[in-house]
Amino acid sequence: MCTKADMHLKDRMKPAQKLDIAVIGAGWYGCHIALELKKEGHHVVVFEKQPDILQGISGTFGIRLHKGPHYPRSKPTREACRDVFEKFCHTYPELVVAHEQSIYGLGERDALGYASKVTPEVFHDVCNESPECRTLDVEQLGFAGLISAYDMDEPSIVIGNRLRSALKRRLHHASVDVRVGCDVKEITKADSKQQVSVDDSVHAFDVVVNATAYHSLIPAGILKSLPVDIEVTYQACIGLVYEDQTPQDIPFSFIVMDGWFPCIMPAISTNERPCRDYLIIHGAYTVMGSYDSLQEAQDLLGRLDDAVIGTKVRSHIEHELERFWPGYTARFVYKGWRGATLPKLKTRAEFRSSLTFERDGVIYIFPGKINNVFNAAEETLTLVDYISKQRMGVLPLAAQSTSAVHTCNGVCYTTQSAFSTATQELAQKPSAGEQSTSNLQSLSIMDPEFGVGVEL
Repeated sequence: MCTKADMHLKDRMKPAQKLDIAVIGAGWYGCHIALELKKEGHHVVVFEKQPDILQGISGTFGIRLHKGPHYPRSKPTREACRDVFEKFCHTYPELVVAHEQSIYGLGERDALGYASKVTPEVFHDVCNESPECRTLDVEQLGFAGLISAYDMDEPSIVIGNRLRSALKRRLHHASVDVRVGCDVKEITKADSKQQVSVDDSVHAFDVVVNATAYHSLIPAGILKSLPVDIEVTYQACIGLVYEDQTPQDIPFSFIVMDGWFPCIMPAISTNERPCRDYLIIHGAYTVMGSYDSLQEAQDLLGRLDDAVIGTKVRSHIEHELERFWPGYTARFVYKGWRGATLPKLKTRAEFRSSLTFERDGVIYIFPGKINNVFNAAEETLTLVDYISKQRMGVLPLAAQSTSAVHTCNGVCYTTQSAFSTATQELAQKPSAGEQSTSNLQSLSIMDPEFGVGVEL
């Protein structure tokens, strides 16, 4: 199947020249973009601060390959995920694990007593955007508190050591230079080169790709240069791990929508079968705090421990799971929790695709779902090609209107970008006090000693 990204790739001319490119960050986005740049013939060096690749959220929470129903109010997110779904499965078949069932249920009332944010009719239509969608009998399944339920052909992506081993092999075979334990301190421009300061040394590159999950090396005020007014929040998030005492040979997932509801997903980090570990997140109880700065989110995450999770979070999670799946706690045993920080765009519709843009020779990736590594990579290739041609004088600066790249306030982005295709959705922000995941302050609400929370 030819995707939008495939068609755009065919339209893009071959790179004008091969460039020296630094990719900062070795999560899913950094690794995949590095592989794609290498295919184009560029010399690529990946710098990773941690002692190994995929140590952050990509290797911990990057579990589901989305088809869209998780975002029933964001059509651009659903379309971006579906457009590259088959391409992801074809490119990384060893990392994709099919489910016995991938159940999406529409909840009657969420943890705070709210009705679902979407109607049964809308949810039905959203799920059936995927032709294989199958309507399920809620009572026969043994679930409770659901208006309707659908089975989707939505698989898992492996995480942990299994994922790291697979991508290391690919990076090695592609001869991508990966340097772990390298902390990039600064990026400065000297003539046409980017000077990348790594620990005590400086390296020169033609282009830098910032794939740090929007965590570091972000210039002050850059958001004000973007073509759409966007706002970012940083969240301290956790997931609870439970062991299935009666595991099926093929794993499953169970997700209740749309609001403060639970999600149950397989956490597959080894080749052992059957899968026993499942990761539980919840709309109201696993986003511990939302902040304007990454440091605040990291500080809160650092204050969490087993006692806090056990006394403040676990009981709420298990109560909610029993409410929708009577007998859950008899089948699953708690094992522990995982934490990570992640950036999130503040949008009313919960837009969750990626954003890619360039300024002064640095390409910035705001991460979306795992599917969107393909969207981000294609946009990165287009921007790299554009930079190369401009430097050679092949593409006149005045040719902006007919180019695959647009410029606004010195920031470049592609015609594929959400800046071009989802402008209205990006611009719509949740109002003060509105029920939005970008405002979540779960721990503060459950325990005021952790700070003043935003009302859910």
